[in-house]
Amino acid sequence: MPPSPAPSDTVLARLNAAERELLILLGQGHTAKSIAVLKGLSELAVNERFRSARRKTGIGSSREIARLLAARENRDDFIGLAEPTVSPPDLPRPDAPRRASPQRWRLTMAAAVLIAAAILAQQTSVAPTVPPAPDRPISPAVEALLAPRSPQPDISALHAEVMGGGVDPNWSAATETALRRIYGQAIAPDTLASFEVTCSASLCEALGVGRPGLVSDAVTVFTDAVQGPDVSQAAGTLGLLSVMNGFTVTRDEAANAKPSTLVFAAYWRRID
Repeated sequence: MPPSPAPSDTVLARLNAAERELLILLGQGHTAKSIAVLKGLSELAVNERFRSARRKTGIGSSREIARLLAARENRDDFIGLAEPTVSPPDLPRPDAPRRASPQRWRLTMAAAVLIAAAILAQQTSVAPTVPPAPDRPISPAVEALLAPRSPQPDISALHAEVMGGGVDPNWSAATETALRRIYGQAIAPDTLASFEVTCSASLCEALGVGRPGLVSDAVTVFTDAVQGPDVSQAAGTLGLLSVMNGFTVTRDEAANAKPSTLVFAAYWRRID
């Protein structure tokens, strides 16, 4: 009769794959900010996953959960049970933006906040790398983590490309409609205050502004849904490849600091 799992194994089994991956990076010395840069997420999305993991396990410290995951992974490596780590594919950097067309310039204040926050994160966030001692072997997982990666896409350049890229009469409008339907099926009702999809001849932008005052659980469900396999697979059938997903939070200071508002942007490249 096999031995009963340790209590830590039981609670750790409640975590999903995305939460485990980010917690393992936390246990390797990364911060929420550096994990966000490494994985192409917002710092808000990373912290929401940590909060969800603490709630599921009942453990009050994200680093303690990371320590338990590392201990279990080391044990599984020892007995040959650890699952292989698959590095995420590098995403292509878009071409330089073309001059925007006045008729298609529909940049909202929410988009401006998102773009400014993304640029600031790119300029100030640097993932720490600590070179190992020369007399210690490097595991394949560490080699994958430290491998050079392509720079994160420039969200302002992507937005400019959408607005100034012209349209394909036989493709752009139909793809906008299809993407609205895909996201509409994935996003919980009453989560967004507004949502817009704009496609140029080769690139699509999905821009959403959350309902003010969303609680953390609703934000976690939303970020998981819009980055989930259902959206990715459905968009893939349209001949689209995900370039990036971006999240940030803005606060309306002019209205007596009302509740925070989530802003979301996703970009899809035409590949067919």
